[in-house]
Amino acid sequence: MRLQPTITPDVAKKLPVQGRYIKVESVAFLFWFFIGLDPCLTFLFFRSNPALGTLVICLPPTGFAFFLLSSLLTGNRLKRAEILKPMVAKLLVAFVIWAGVTLFWTGASSPFSAFGYWASIAIKLFVVLLLLFLGNTERVAIKSLQGFAWGGFVFALVPLLLNAKTIDGRLGDEVFLHPNTIGNQMAIITLCCVYLALQSWGRMAERRLYILISGILLFTLLRSLSKTSIICLLLALLIYLIRSKISLQKKINLVVLAGGVIAICSVALTEYLDRYLNEQQGGKALTTATGRTRIWQMTWQMIQENPIWGYGYQSYRDLADQIIALRLVHPHNEWLNVWFNLGGVGLILGVLTYITYYWHLRQAAKAGLPQEALGLALLTYSLVRGVTEANIPDLIAYPTPLMMLMIGWLTQRKQFSRNGDRYG
Repeated sequence: MRLQPTITPDVAKKLPVQGRYIKVESVAFLFWFFIGLDPCLTFLFFRSNPALGTLVICLPPTGFAFFLLSSLLTGNRLKRAEILKPMVAKLLVAFVIWAGVTLFWTGASSPFSAFGYWASIAIKLFVVLLLLFLGNTERVAIKSLQGFAWGGFVFALVPLLLNAKTIDGRLGDEVFLHPNTIGNQMAIITLCCVYLALQSWGRMAERRLYILISGILLFTLLRSLSKTSIICLLLALLIYLIRSKISLQKKINLVVLAGGVIAICSVALTEYLDRYLNEQQGGKALTTATGRTRIWQMTWQMIQENPIWGYGYQSYRDLADQIIALRLVHPHNEWLNVWFNLGGVGLILGVLTYITYYWHLRQAAKAGLPQEALGLALLTYSLVRGVTEANIPDLIAYPTPLMMLMIGWLTQRKQFSRNGDRYG
């Protein structure tokens, strides 16, 4: 017999807005909607002044933070902070704080700009924590994924409708909306959208809508021809299918959907891969990982000169030797990027964060929590992608706000399970 969730006071928590009230989960939806489309805003509105765009894009998260903080002044109280009890949550917060500390010796050409990027990450993490503290965690988490999915849908429409293409025919813009940025965002949101589409909650029409959005996101990812993101997503989806408790029919439907979208894009994929393998870098693109091995060697040499403290957050783009035609903003490896910028201290914090996150997932699997499969798929995607890519300006390949959301969701659900409540 499936038990319905006990309605606790925080389930209906609302925040005051000029004499009216807005649900916390609605704020979560809007916040994650912005996170979903964030990477395309400079391309859409600020190509003539990208510095202004960076500043303006930092304002909405700050607004969300002030709004949630103001609600505390009107009488709303924080729940007990179970989310910060797990070691992984403490390590993630410490990791972000350490990145901020390294700003004191950053080699970035503009320390103020570097501080702005770091502050944006810290504020987003803070907003996620406030949402989880103020609202019902289950509702906040689901609404966050929904907002993320719809934000990603709008993001996908931007390059598709504007027919943005690079010189080699990939979807995107080399300067303001790189194909790899599109691919990474589409892949991560696709995983979240697949979870929304295949879980047994909500109306059938709503689930079908998220299936449709998943198809559009996957199509956009394939059009970006981002090889790493495509391969990592397929691997992550395989992990999700293995770990998820959804029915066999739903698993078959997911395979059919992915296969159909890949078939539609097969011609463009085949042509691009042929050029990549046989023409790029004289046919040696595969053996040199598109020149990445040379970049890794140069980065490692510089790391050895300052292995403990690193060169400071956001230093790589200004201190690293520019050994290729395009400007290097990261070393195309997650761990080399962390070690270079945040030193051995940051590297240890990053590794421990991943290890304890995996342990957290193991505990969630023992409790039979359905979102454990999503958390493991996201971890798989991030770890594999981190071999040849790095996130800028985020600290690690796994987006830190999304990781904190998953940590809180898994933690709170375990708490509900101990109390005897169970969501269907």
